[in-house]
Amino acid sequence: MKATNELAVFNDASMKEIVESFIVETKEIIENLDLDLVELENNPNDSELLNKVFRAFHTIKGTSGFLGLEKLPLLTHKCEDILNKLRKGEEVLTSEMMDGLLSAFDKIKLLLNSIETNKNENVNIQKSLKELDNILNGKSKSTKDKKGKNSNPKSLQAKSKKTDEIINLKEEKFVENNDYDEEKDIPDETNNDSAAELNSSKTNVNSKKEDTSIRVEVERLDQLLNIVSELVLGRNRLAQITGQFATEFEGTDIARDLSETTKHIDLMTNELQLVVMKTRMIKIGKIFNRFPRLVRDLSKEMNKNIKLEIKGEETELDKTLIEEIYDPLVHLVRNSVDHGIEQAEERKRIGKDPTGKIVLSAHQEGNDIIISIEDDGRGIDPELIKQKAISKNLISEAKAKELSVQDIYNLIFLPGFSTAEQVTNVSGRGVGMDVVRTNVQKLRGIINIESVVGEGTKIIIRLPLTLAIITGMIVRIDTEYYVIPLSTVIEVIREHSENIYSVNGNEVVKVRDVVLPLVDLTHLLNKTNGKKQSSVWQYIVVCGIAEKRFGIKVDELMGQKEVVIKSLGSYLGNVKGIAGSTIMGDGRVVMILDIGELINMKQENE
Repeated sequence: MKATNELAVFNDASMKEIVESFIVETKEIIENLDLDLVELENNPNDSELLNKVFRAFHTIKGTSGFLGLEKLPLLTHKCEDILNKLRKGEEVLTSEMMDGLLSAFDKIKLLLNSIETNKNENVNIQKSLKELDNILNGKSKSTKDKKGKNSNPKSLQAKSKKTDEIINLKEEKFVENNDYDEEKDIPDETNNDSAAELNSSKTNVNSKKEDTSIRVEVERLDQLLNIVSELVLGRNRLAQITGQFATEFEGTDIARDLSETTKHIDLMTNELQLVVMKTRMIKIGKIFNRFPRLVRDLSKEMNKNIKLEIKGEETELDKTLIEEIYDPLVHLVRNSVDHGIEQAEERKRIGKDPTGKIVLSAHQEGNDIIISIEDDGRGIDPELIKQKAISKNLISEAKAKELSVQDIYNLIFLPGFSTAEQVTNVSGRGVGMDVVRTNVQKLRGIINIESVVGEGTKIIIRLPLTLAIITGMIVRIDTEYYVIPLSTVIEVIREHSENIYSVNGNEVVKVRDVVLPLVDLTHLLNKTNGKKQSSVWQYIVVCGIAEKRFGIKVDELMGQKEVVIKSLGSYLGNVKGIAGSTIMGDGRVVMILDIGELINMKQENE
């Protein structure tokens, strides 16, 4: 079979579901292997972990062989041989051995991707096979006579049908044959015997307890979430009508019955919304577990000793956010390895542990998820950042003198900013941190930097639990209504107009001895609704992102409400300062403010 041709198994309609199940199951195995291989290098004497890694490769080999694949069983079989020697105590795990296993593991991931995407095994694995053969030949002087016997892909396919991991045609999943003895080599079998084994396995499968979970396409969950979102809008509309009806027919039985029914629907809608949101939640460990390998490889590349700690991997996050936050986290972890952690010699000289530490953690606070990347490296020198920004003409010297320490840290997120003296594979390319902030803001998140020179740096990302439904404060400004995300609201104050001052043409108000800048949305968003009537008393919604605080002048507070975020569509595109729109109970379309963007807009106008 040519590598460029479509695999035969994809032309068999009866095998479609089995192949799909194989891809999903193998992806799950690979996700765990990514973490387990690095953990095994740190704990080579952990026999339980070693057996777990061996079984993972063994399972991939068996199931891929059953499907008639060639390269994937061949490569996993070589890895299995090495791991088997380690299990039997014939060899000791070395760094070179782990490099070979990890290199082969990367090829396995490429093979699976090619199988899923292109329906073929069009990946060159010769280099990896040679590396593994060198490891086997170099480490084991006494080679068994049957070594290399299974290098024939066809014999591998036959042999793999005899493994403990088999395909259950009825339940479409792989199950474990408990009669398999891990300490014995897997015997070669003929195709006829393998077929008999496959048929006899069905009896064992049927005796197993019924599975308590099912897989659902993400598209279906998205459709369900959209329906729930529309239901929330309907609930809000019903609540408003009920309020109007109660006012007009107060005291009547029908008004009371309608009110009770509305409360019941409100409760059920909230419950349904919560359940649907939970179905989309994924443990953040799904992406956290990819980072030990990343840190391991970068540490070796840069000749640094770095230990990665992971905390809060059980924290759950919406699937959409999980997929989008991975790349920003990669940038941040790479920067910690490159810019943050010093070389071992330098750390010893200044009295630090020669092994640097990076902590990747996550936890939930209310309706937000907090992700942090913390290192105990050299920290960020504000003066160095400021001088770099000036030398790159990103800010003027006059402007630099006015910046607070936090403002200086935020210069790191400017496009084209980098403190690296040389361009490397890791950093110094002038891109990265600006992309991080842009991606985090797209997720309606906030990113903040804390650092102490000589002690380390901590980068904190705050994300909403979901992007679909938020709790917001409804306000009126002139004749327009807006939604301010409640997660950004610190407090609401009422100030006399005499307490509002103008400094350099910008309005400010003094709140508890702190001067707070004010934002006039009518001016900032270029809204022209005629001359606005002045009021003696002014409501001010104090909002904050990270250390930044500012007040939004509003004319009326309409209350809090859960709102469904709707895109403005391709016609309007991205509107500065607006995160999206929602529909109120009376059918009115109301804009949802993007507080982070409003802060940027205000700074640009100053």
